[in-house]
Amino acid sequence: LTEKLISLAKQSYCAVKKDSPMLEQARYYAQELQRLSDCRQAALDEMKSLAEFLPEYDILLSIPGIAETTATSIIGELGDIRRFKTANQLNAFIGIDLRHYESGDYLAKEHITKRGNPYARKILFRCIYNIISTSRTNPCHIADFYKKRKKQSQATSTKPHVIASMHRLIRTIPYLITHNKLYDYNITKNQ
Repeated sequence: LTEKLISLAKQSYCAVKKDSPMLEQARYYAQELQRLSDCRQAALDEMKSLAEFLPEYDILLSIPGIAETTATSIIGELGDIRRFKTANQLNAFIGIDLRHYESGDYLAKEHITKRGNPYARKILFRCIYNIISTSRTNPCHIADFYKKRKKQSQATSTKPHVIASMHRLIRTIPYLITHNKLYDYNITKNQ
């Protein structure tokens, strides 16, 4: 993005003088964007080099739609997944457990609590979209679940379906890690 911005800046004709503060400010922001992009890439490379030796890393990479950056981010935010005894504990840690409110005859609509780790929630939310988009070439039972649920529902919002798919992913990841298995669609589609 920065390189494209610099390239376009070189091709365009200035509407202001060469020594204008606006031009200096544009140069400064382009350089700052490049610096931040380089810092981000260096941090991602370091995270990847640290995560490569963990057994969960290869297991997460075996799930279609999860690439190196996503796998390292999941490991970084969730830590050792084996410390959670149940998937419901992991749901609560992430904050996608449902809040239930009932009073007399009144039954409120259920929503997620959002009390958990917001970064992990965001990573897994985006991860579901990656899984869905790659499902055309790499089938995944989570994408199948999402599509089936979306087809059955009359709702216009996709968020409830994504949250339900996140729950399905949260049940899959600990199972694979605790049993030290790579993801296999042929096994999951029969269940």
